[in-house]
Amino acid sequence: MRTSKKTEKGAVPAAPIAPAAWELAVIDVFVRGAAMFGLRKSVGMVFGALYCSREPLSAQELQAKLQLSRGAVVEALQLLRRLGAARVHLKIGDRRDYFAAETDLKNFVRGFLKEVLEPALEKAELRLVQAKTAASADAGGNASGASDADFASSRVASLSAWKSRFGELIPLLDGFLSRKEK
Repeated sequence: MRTSKKTEKGAVPAAPIAPAAWELAVIDVFVRGAAMFGLRKSVGMVFGALYCSREPLSAQELQAKLQLSRGAVVEALQLLRRLGAARVHLKIGDRRDYFAAETDLKNFVRGFLKEVLEPALEKAELRLVQAKTAASADAGGNASGASDADFASSRVASLSAWKSRFGELIPLLDGFLSRKEK
């Protein structure tokens, strides 16, 4: 059972509640997964702790358990909520929010596609158009203009092709996630 002491900001755990060995292993899986997608380590740690918990946890409990700063925990929880990976649980009589992991990882992946990958691809498209325009403009004022323009255009075209391929993955992944499990 958790003990707490009253402070000016409310009840906080009296001592850090260290994760069990199995929890540390699961948290590590999510930390490595977060890193694969370019997310902060704290996002993986917070999601892992929520995933391993039987009960919803408050930001203060996560902070104590994971030995993270308040800012890191709050930022991670905000992102996890946007991604659909964490949901808020209210407890009657307690002003704090409590959080639980969305254990259906399909929702997490869908949230990542919608909140991270799609906007990144849209920004990449804008930057590639700018790069193509700039490469053409730079060729006009340079003595070796044609060869530089050809080189730049080929590099931008290659990136554009990769961006298109990634764009084609999103509907495929969404379809894959929509399939019913047997």
